Parts: sequence; C-alpha cells; structure tokens
Amino acid sequence: MFRTIPIKAKFSLEEQLFWVDQCQHANSLTNCALYYTRRSHYERLENEEAYSSYWVGDEYRCGWKTYRSNTTYPELYKSLKDNYHYKAMAAQSAQQTLKQVGESITAYNGLVNLYYFGEGPRPHLPKYRKKGGLAAVTFPRQALTYKDGCCYPSISRETKAELLTDIALPIPDFIDIDWLRELRIRPCLGEFWIDWIIDDGKAPLKTNANLDYNQALGIDHGGTNWVTAVSTKGKSFIIDGRKLRSMNQGYSRLIAKYKQGKSEKYWDYNLDRVQRKRNNQMRDAVNKAARFIINYCLTNGIGNLVFGWNQGQKSGANIGKHGNQNFTPIPTGRLKDRLQQLCHEYGIRFTLTEESYTSKASFLDGDSLPKFGEKPESWRPSGKRVWRGMYKTANGWLVNADCNGAANIIRKVAIQLGLNLAEVGRGALTLPQRYDLFTSLNRPYRKRLLSDGFQPHHLATF
Repeated sequence: MFRTIPIKAKFSLEEQLFWVDQCQHANSLTNCALYYTRRSHYERLENEEAYSSYWVGDEYRCGWKTYRSNTTYPELYKSLKDNYHYKAMAAQSAQQTLKQVGESITAYNGLVNLYYFGEGPRPHLPKYRKKGGLAAVTFPRQALTYKDGCCYPSISRETKAELLTDIALPIPDFIDIDWLRELRIRPCLGEFWIDWIIDDGKAPLKTNANLDYNQALGIDHGGTNWVTAVSTKGKSFIIDGRKLRSMNQGYSRLIAKYKQGKSEKYWDYNLDRVQRKRNNQMRDAVNKAARFIINYCLTNGIGNLVFGWNQGQKSGANIGKHGNQNFTPIPTGRLKDRLQQLCHEYGIRFTLTEESYTSKASFLDGDSLPKFGEKPESWRPSGKRVWRGMYKTANGWLVNADCNGAANIIRKVAIQLGLNLAEVGRGALTLPQRYDLFTSLNRPYRKRLLSDGFQPHHLATF
C-alpha cells in the first residue's frame, strides 16, 4: 500500500536557506506555467470569438464562455524547459512541478464537463500562487541517491555551484529504502516537513476471516458527544468531544487577540505558532479516535462500519452563533476520511449513509426513516427529545438521544447489508460507555488488541 509519512524537518541554517530557495523557485515556476496556460487559453477564446452576453435576473452581464483548456504537460515542458526557475531546480523536480499544474488543468476540464451537465457550479482556471511564496518541492525515486542512511536529492548545476554544505535527508529507521517512491519537502506555517511516500508491498484486505459481516457498528457524530457508536451486538460507547470544543475556543480567542486592529489578511509568526498547535491537536484527536474505533471493530469481530453523514451539513449549518462555533470547527470530515482509509486496510466494509430524521425517529418504536425531502406530510415520530441528551419513547422509556440516532443510522442500511438488529435493545441505548480522547484512549489501551492476535501494520498512526 502507498503511504505518506510526514516528519518535521530539522535543517541547519545553510540547509534551510537552500530549501527556501528551491521552494521559491517551485512557486515561481508554477506561476509561469499558469501564466502560459491562461494566455494560451484566452488567445484561443479570442480566435473562436467565445465572448457572450447574458441576463442574470434583471442584471445584464457579459464574459468569456466556459471552454476546456487544451494545455497539456508536454506543452508546458516544451515551453518552460529553458525558464530560469526551471533550470534552478533539479530537472525531475521541476518536471514534477509542471505535472502538478497539468493535473490541475485536467481537473478543471473535468469540472467543465460536469458544469455543462448541470452537476456543479461554473469552474475557473487555477489561480496564481502568492508572489514570493513557497511551494512544495517533489523528488521522484530516480532523483534520489542513497548513501550511509541518508537520501541525497538531485541538485541543478546552477544551484550546486553556490552550495555551502551537502544536502542530506536522514531516512527514518522504520522506513526501508526499497519502499521509497517519492519525497516531498513541504513548507507549512513557518516550518518545513518531509513527506516520505512509500509502498510497503502490503495489499489491503478485501475480506477478513476474523470478522463477521452480519454485524455492524453505527456512528452518529456531534459536538459534545463527538462520536456515538452502537453495535448490532448490543453494545455502545461515546467519545467525548468537550475537550476538542475547549481547544477550538482557546484557538479562536488567541487568533482574535493577535489580529485585533489588524486587517483580515494579517498574519505573523505568533499566528503561525497558534495554528500549528491547533492543527497538531486536531490531527492527534482524529488519529486516536479512528484507531480506537477500528480496534473496537477488530476486537469484537464487527465487519461493517456505518457512518451517518449529510453532505454539506457543516458549510450550511445554521444553529446559532454559539452552536456553529461548537460544531463546525470539529474535524469530523477528517475522521470520516481516516476511518475509510483504515477500513480499506483491514477488510472492514465502510458504508456512508445520510442521517436525515435519525434523531427524531424512535428506534425502539420502529418509526419509519424517510430520506431528506421525501418525508410524507402525515409522518410523525413516536417519541421526542425531552431535554439535551435524553430521548423519550412512546412507552415512556428514557434512552440516550445520540445512541438512538446511531441505532437508526444502522437501521437505514440494515436491509442493504443484511444486518440483524435483534440484540440492539434498550440497554444498549441507555448506558453507553464514555471515553475521553486524551486520558482514556492512551497508547497502551489503543494497542491492546495486539495481545488478541491482530497485527496492524506497524506504520499505522497510533
């Protein structure tokens, strides 16, 4: 499997100056390629007289028609191979930069096709990068030389004559040189990171003999209770999200403090430091939660993971100022993506389903679960949420509201996956086990499944 392992770089002053120079050239070369693309594109539009006027409501507008771009990577290479910024970089590294621009143009052309089929908004050509900024520098395996436990990247003749020191990148102990496929030097918030792209030769599992694919774990996400999970084996748990909310509040206060009286685009070293800390905290939380959920499925032999998700629910959230502040910054989308990656690796079937009306309907009373926009006018839930976190069924039973939602998420796909919900009863919805991300889910607890015979890849993020 291909993996990307990011490691914070520790460069000497001379090495850092070299990488700043290379990243600046990569940034400038990207802008040169975009300039060539846009110029050739608009020259073509002029020749084809692709300029039109139209009405939008009561407003009369005019502009260029939306056409695909004909610029390709070979054309960019032919036009820019004598460029100053191209020659200042290693040849294969500069080619990778141009290939990234070519991939952006290909993505733009795909969006144009979707636009004319009415499946998306009007696309725009890739925008220029900030002048004088830094862009990632990529080296394929052929541009790297291995010697004495270090990788030596290729350097252009023009740049090598001005070097004050050798440029060596020590390989981490847990990476075999035969696995290495690509190396990327990436600037991020005032620091440099080394992305090691490897292929460890391990294939993902399509099926896992240790898992029962008639069992499932349903996940309902939120704010205070970040993850609420209910399994078809009659068990449930909650991953607390209150500390995540607290971290985001502290981050927002510091950002507001340092930007007070400044413009919206103002940024400095202190803001870099605050942003880095918050990013690390969120990344740590996502990895811990995802690892715990996957280990839970492996330990209990659960072969299906059902995640409730409504596309665009955060961008369109309108639950009040404080509600938006508590719900929107929590990185649930990143958790969903990380779970999907790990499920693919361990043979767990990942199912994404919309979660409309799962919080209103009563699981124990068997209420129907219509899709969004298809609710009959006569539809009424049997129970109701009596206060925050508590749901009352038609029989007067009090259950956890989020567990009720997670159980309904499983019920949405029960027929599709062939699940048996007989063991999901009142007990599973009433007494979920609560875990704290930063105390309960410590490293020994998350790795406990190793003693049960499961061997996750040693490179997985714990």
